[in-house]
Amino acid sequence: MKLLKAIDLYGKVPKGLAEPTSSGAVVSIITLIFLGLMIMNEMIEYITIDVQSEIIVDQQLSKDRVQVSFDIKFVRAPCDFLEIDQQDAMGQSLSQQFMELKYYRLDSSETRIGEYIRNQNNWIVIEDARTAVAEKQGCEVVGSLKVNRVRGKISFGPHRSHSYIGAVGNLHLPLDYSHKFVSFTFGDQNALKKVKSMFKQGQLESLAGTQRIKKYELASQSMQHEHFINIIPTHYTLLNKQTYSVYQYTANHNEVRSHNYANVQLRYDFAPTTVTYWQTKEDILHFLVQICAVIGGIFTVSSMIEASVYKVMRNVLKVE
Repeated sequence: MKLLKAIDLYGKVPKGLAEPTSSGAVVSIITLIFLGLMIMNEMIEYITIDVQSEIIVDQQLSKDRVQVSFDIKFVRAPCDFLEIDQQDAMGQSLSQQFMELKYYRLDSSETRIGEYIRNQNNWIVIEDARTAVAEKQGCEVVGSLKVNRVRGKISFGPHRSHSYIGAVGNLHLPLDYSHKFVSFTFGDQNALKKVKSMFKQGQLESLAGTQRIKKYELASQSMQHEHFINIIPTHYTLLNKQTYSVYQYTANHNEVRSHNYANVQLRYDFAPTTVTYWQTKEDILHFLVQICAVIGGIFTVSSMIEASVYKVMRNVLKVE
């Protein structure tokens, strides 16, 4: 037993030999406060989820189509003169099976006044168009398209309805396709909602909230609005290793005078790279090691400070 006690690294000072001091009490209080703050900081670091990222060359050879979802308000163009056309670099156009679209009439204050359904009778369409023009109606287009993962173009304009524009009669100025993006995204909507709730990184809706309104001094000119969109495939991985694949995008805009009918064109292309974001979190073992290091370090430093303060105070008292 004596041999065992001889190697004790934590020898105890008898209680009667311990001398409490005021300086020691002050240092102890400061030490405990600082220790509490440091432990709290370590706990915050432990529970905080960090996000790492990397960019790699996109090697995905997917034949799956990409969903384009949008809600766009054309504030000065009636639904009668608004159709959607899409074409990609392979020369393919979308069939109705890859489109889900709804049109809503808007009044002059941009409030919905009913769903628009195109009549097959051209004379009725012309009468409806005359009424819409007289009431300065707009049109809101809500829906989605499923496009190939290749360069392409989506255009909004009169298209087939241009043949009876002249028959409306009271179109004194070129059609105005000034528009506002309520939302515009690429990818599965459920995945996008999950990503938005879990990550702050990425530009998933660059066009949302933007608007392109034609100036009144240009009212007599036919304008074509062009949006150039660069789409970036992006993967988001949660702590539980669940991955969501969506698309970020950046967008630029240009306006040009058109010698034909005005329209809006969204020219898009897919980037050859993929961005990956993944969540990381400090493991429990590292957290415990950090806590031990903080406690040990603070008590070691505080004991050195207390000893120095005690020595100085004792020397001062001796001088007095």
